Formats: sequence, structure tokens, C-alpha cells
Amino acid sequence: MTFKLQPHRLTRRVALAALAMSAVAGPSLAAEPTPVNVSYQVTIHGVPLQLADDKGWWAEAGLKPGNMTSFVAGAQQVAAVPSKTWDIGLMGGPPALLGASRFNLQTVLILIDDSRANGVVARATEHGAIKADPVKALKGKQYLVPANSTSDYAAQACFAKLGLKPGDVKAVNIAPGAIVDAFKGSDIPVGAVWYPHFARMEKNGGKLLCDGQSAGVLVTGNMVVRPEYLTENLDTVARFAAMFLRGMNIMRTDRAATLASMKKFYDKGGVSLSPEEMTGEIETRSYWSLDEQLKWFDRSAGPGKLDQESTRLAEFFKGAGTIPNVLDAKAYLNPTVLNYINSNPKLKAFAEGKPGAL
Repeated sequence: MTFKLQPHRLTRRVALAALAMSAVAGPSLAAEPTPVNVSYQVTIHGVPLQLADDKGWWAEAGLKPGNMTSFVAGAQQVAAVPSKTWDIGLMGGPPALLGASRFNLQTVLILIDDSRANGVVARATEHGAIKADPVKALKGKQYLVPANSTSDYAAQACFAKLGLKPGDVKAVNIAPGAIVDAFKGSDIPVGAVWYPHFARMEKNGGKLLCDGQSAGVLVTGNMVVRPEYLTENLDTVARFAAMFLRGMNIMRTDRAATLASMKKFYDKGGVSLSPEEMTGEIETRSYWSLDEQLKWFDRSAGPGKLDQESTRLAEFFKGAGTIPNVLDAKAYLNPTVLNYINSNPKLKAFAEGKPGAL
């Protein structure tokens, strides 16, 4: 026996089937993660990327790694901006300034406070004399330092705090990896470099004289975003930044998890540090919470603390010839992403490491 299906019944069945399929497929389609193209260096600044991999935060944030490009230096990251191979970059403060000057890169988050990781080391045999009378001990002498670096910025602030004037101590340019041997093989009394190199100097006859923080300067790592990408993808950038803040929360509170992810990240990138140096990498940095970030970016009473410190850094690097001009900090220090996270209860909870789905 043959039955003929009435047209209106067929239409209804197709509609019901489509509805059933959409009920199954809808959430999957809605949850399709957004790829994010990121540039980074294999330094402690990038450890939250590994934490996100290890803990499944990318998916929780509705994201997935896109084009993940590792560079050996921030200047190379900046040079790659026109190619649009990356949208969000993790880099030091000086290349972030260069990127702002050349391509209007927007700093939306402070990755890390590196101030204590930039150390000025004196020979242990001369440390006491330097502390007792810095001008007498150091005026007319030399110091080892990578030229035009954050460590030179910290060193000059240190010398000023000790009562020395610009030019009283002459810089001798040296590569970071060569500074320990140069310190051992010369009679130059002081060297300035970032961790772990200054810790290695301490093990070879040195004693810490001061660091960036004690000298009163701020040195940071910055999360920067191409301006057009930020305008068109604010929610995506905010989710990525919230994921990063969650990672920094782990770095503040869970040493074991941080070290495990850090070792994995460094091993993949070919960076070899001793267990002691890996611990020191963590201990010489500070990791700002969402609340701390908001306070540093705050301009409610005029230029914010971050504006002032960034302008001070920019003036140093303009003098060194690294950047062409000193921009108004409001042109590139952009609190939009932090404010977006802070105004979204679920995203804020995610950034702070609290349970609950986005």
C-alpha cells in the first residue's frame, strides 16, 4: 500500500527536523572559539600563555590560539606590525613605546612589573666604599651595561639617587650574555643588567647595589594591540586580557603551578635556566591584579601614575635615540579593555580566578 504525504505535513516535518538540528548544533556554533594572533618572546612575560594552555583557559574564554609567533626581540615584533601577522603583542616597555610612535600600538595591560629585575651590581670588595661615599668611589669610573636598555635606565636612576650627576659614570656597552665574563675579567666596579644575568654577577664577586624599584623607576612588560584590531574586536581583546590576568593571579599565588608551566614554556623556546634562576625569575617580578591595573591607569585626578612613569621612560629613550619623540601617554596607554573587564561581572570573575562560566 502506498501512502502520499501531504505537502503541509512534509513542510511541518522538515521544520521540526530543522528545529531539532538547531537545538543540537546551535550551542556548538555559538561556542566556536575565536582565533587570536599573538606575538611574544620566550621570557617570563609569556608564561601566562602556557598556563592558559595547561589549564584550558583558552576554551573557557571562547578563544583559541591563532598565529602564535615568537620573536627574539621587541624591535622585531614592532617591525612586523605592517604585515598584520599578529594582533596582540607581548613585549617590553621600550618596544611598546616604539610601536606607539610608529604604528599607534595601544598598551591595554601591564604584563609584569620588571623594576626589581633590573639590577645594578658592584664588586663586593668595593660595595662598602660605594655605599659610604658614592661620588668619591664612582665619579670618573665606568660601568658595564647593554646600551639603551631598561637596565641602563635603572642604572642612571640609581646613580642619581646616590648623588651622582649624568656623565659622572661612563657607560661601556656590553651584550647581556657577555657581562658576567666582562665583570670577572676587568676592574670596572659596577655593571647593570636584568635578571638572571645580575644574579650570575653576584655569584662572581658582585653584590647588588640597587635595582629599578629601589632607584624609584618603573620598568614594565606591556600587552599591546594594533589600534584597528582593538576597535573592531574589543570583546575578544578583553577576553584575552582577562585570561592573562588569570595567569598573573596564578603567578602571584601558586609557585608550583607557575614553575611547572614556566619550565614547559622555556623548554619549548630553547631557554635554559637552573631551578634557582627560574625561582628568581618569578621573585624579581611583580604581577598586578585587575584592581592594581585600574589604579595605575586611572586618570580621574589628572595624568595617572602609569602616564607619568611611561613619559619618564619615553624621555630617557628619546635621549638615547631609540624613539623619535615623546608622545602624550593618553595617546597609547588605553584603559578601555580594563574598564570593559571591570564592568562585566562574569569576565571580571574569570580574570580574578573565581569559579563560574563566562
